[in-house]
Amino acid sequence: MKTRIFLRTLVLTVCYLVGPAKALANTAQLPLLFWDAEDITNGFGKLEFGAEPLSPGGQATGYPNMQYGCEVPRPDGRVWIYGWRLASGAIEIVRCATADGLTFEDTATVFSYANPNWQGFANIVCRPSDGTLFLFTWSAGHLYVLRSNNGNTWNLLTSNAYVDHDAMCVMWHPPFNKFINYQNTLQPWPKRYPDNIGSYRRVMSFRRSADGVSWESFSPDFLMGAPLWTPDAADPVDLEFYRSVVFPHQGRFAMILLDYIAPPPEANSRRATTKHGPRGRAEWAISRDGLNWKRPYRETDPIGDLCWLALQGPLTRNGVLRFYLPGGTVATMPDDRIFYVTCRGNGEFSTQLFTMPTNGLCLNADVRYLPCEGTTGRAYVMAELRGEDGQVIPGFERTKCILENVDGRTLALVWDGNYGRALAGRNVRIRFYLHEAKIYGAYKR
Repeated sequence: MKTRIFLRTLVLTVCYLVGPAKALANTAQLPLLFWDAEDITNGFGKLEFGAEPLSPGGQATGYPNMQYGCEVPRPDGRVWIYGWRLASGAIEIVRCATADGLTFEDTATVFSYANPNWQGFANIVCRPSDGTLFLFTWSAGHLYVLRSNNGNTWNLLTSNAYVDHDAMCVMWHPPFNKFINYQNTLQPWPKRYPDNIGSYRRVMSFRRSADGVSWESFSPDFLMGAPLWTPDAADPVDLEFYRSVVFPHQGRFAMILLDYIAPPPEANSRRATTKHGPRGRAEWAISRDGLNWKRPYRETDPIGDLCWLALQGPLTRNGVLRFYLPGGTVATMPDDRIFYVTCRGNGEFSTQLFTMPTNGLCLNADVRYLPCEGTTGRAYVMAELRGEDGQVIPGFERTKCILENVDGRTLALVWDGNYGRALAGRNVRIRFYLHEAKIYGAYKR
């Protein structure tokens, strides 16, 4: 029964992401992404899938002292940015405006709610179906929910939606037409080094709600009926899931998962002030539907030396993802260069079948030589086009399309001057041959 349910859910998910006609034709949509092995076929060599870290993005001008929440469109083409902060025992909702994510203005505090027990963790979410704003915030283990129809007037819906740990990430999930809360919770655990929460470990749970007030717990298919998402045998034995930031990305979902490991009390660098240990590493997790998650990049810390992670975000403008800290410190990355496929040796793979576009194809790839090697190097990408029968289409052999020592987000795929326009509408695959190159995606030209 569980297998049948899973397969039905998978089919529905595919239809949601690519449309019924595409699902039935068994063809992928452009852009072609390379997040993990499900995105390729017929691989050869030691192909590796990787993820990039965030980079320091400087300082945003005029960004207020607030945690980023969400954006709301304005008639003038700019957007309102709503955020929150704690001040003198109150939680304040702050609003500002931006067009480019770099300069902010029109800052105002639009709401304040006094409570000496706020736990310092909140999310602001816009429901896209009607533009309604929701504030979710914790006080002494109780989830408060407030709502606003205009951003200025806020009404308390409940002071006890449910009781749990404070770390969370709430987002609107269109397939459910509901909120999802990636809720961190505490699980009794024989912890080798108990910290400020004692003999418990921090793990992940899933809740959903249509109105933000009434929540139900659920278990996504990847948990196979288990109520909690917990570390596994590939993790350090004392690893915990501390909190997460989840956002839709390229028609899928990405998560920055902050890990944590409690140290021995005598070796805790924070022992003078708290039993809580220092932050752990973070990692990227990926999902095609926002429900079923994989952790293929455990060794890549997306926040690295930044030493901080925003509570929500990012804001995407002009091809750049930006995460903000109060006061405007920014972490950035190109919005189409998080996940990639590469190979340290000579590697090959084919894409999923797709319909050739009218004007041909371009590639988002880094095929640069190492700086110390001057005009020679190891990196290359070759591409050939194959038909539904798996055979190379004459005129589109790999020897006619070679990329070397280039880096670009729109590198044209050209076979001796031929962009493949005559193949428009035909179902094809790209067969890539690569070495020491990163391929992030293939797009319509």
